[in-house]
Amino acid sequence: MSNRANTCPCCGGFVLRHIRHSELYWFCPSCRQEVPLLTISRISVQLENAHTASIKSSTVTSLE
Repeated sequence: MSNRANTCPCCGGFVLRHIRHSELYWFCPSCRQEVPLLTISRISVQLENAHTASIKSSTVTSLE
């Protein structure tokens, strides 16, 4: 995992991984705020974009 994934998007400080009610979350001790799981959101968007691109590609191939 890259070091960048473990930084706060607000202040750039390090974040700490915590578990509460069987759910994982990140906490920034500098901001004293919970940090959303941005890496998972980014991965989901990338997968969705790749899936959309493959659908478009297969549609173009089938039309030819």
